[in-house]
Amino acid sequence: MKRQNVRKALLVIFILSLPITMFYLSPVLTLQGAARGIVTSSLLFVGLSALLAFFAGRIFCGWICPGGAVQEALFSANDRRLKGGRYDLIKYGIAALWLAALVILFIRAGGILSVDPLFGIPGGLSLGTPLSYMMFYIAMGGMVFLSLALGRRPFCRYGCLLAPFMIAGKTAAGKLRLPHLHLEAESEKCIDCRLCTKNCPMSLDVNRMVRDENMASPECISCGACVDVCPKKVLSFAFFSRKKTEEKPGENPN
Repeated sequence: MKRQNVRKALLVIFILSLPITMFYLSPVLTLQGAARGIVTSSLLFVGLSALLAFFAGRIFCGWICPGGAVQEALFSANDRRLKGGRYDLIKYGIAALWLAALVILFIRAGGILSVDPLFGIPGGLSLGTPLSYMMFYIAMGGMVFLSLALGRRPFCRYGCLLAPFMIAGKTAAGKLRLPHLHLEAESEKCIDCRLCTKNCPMSLDVNRMVRDENMASPECISCGACVDVCPKKVLSFAFFSRKKTEEKPGENPN
């Protein structure tokens, strides 16, 4: 479990970094910049996160994301497993609307006119004005409310517009059969203790994935919780595939 202790320590650090980093990840700031033809740090991050996912899956979500960290911190208050299926598609709709708005705003501005990583972030600190504090508390309050009302990482599962771009990068690597971080399982070792499923922060039915011999899921955040809790070492991370699997967004197990 040492890996999980390191992961949780990193998540705490990134929660504490939110006063600095929040606007660097803001999709709203991206649209504000696009209206002026400016590529912001948050738009650069979308591209970088998709590129990272091409090689390492949604590792950002599992190890770095401050929003995900806030939600995991509330597991002790509500550890309910979430439903998947069609509910997982909500974030794709949000991402599509955001992307359409982004394109329209850039077109109206006359295209990409400049790149400014500090656009809308005076002094490089996200929390520098009364308005920024209000936006911070609204964003964090929303995540806290969803977590208390629904359970495990609901914003990550249903509402994060960054997730579809990371899933696209991760899926592309799988389709091209290139080396990338993913889960593999030796299903013959499984004793059906279901500890993997119980400990998955994204509410995936990992035990069923093992039995189906298909470990690919767009909702997997490469946190390694299932790997570390398995008493028989059924699960492991790998870069080179022993088995060819395909993942279809919105059709993963719960």
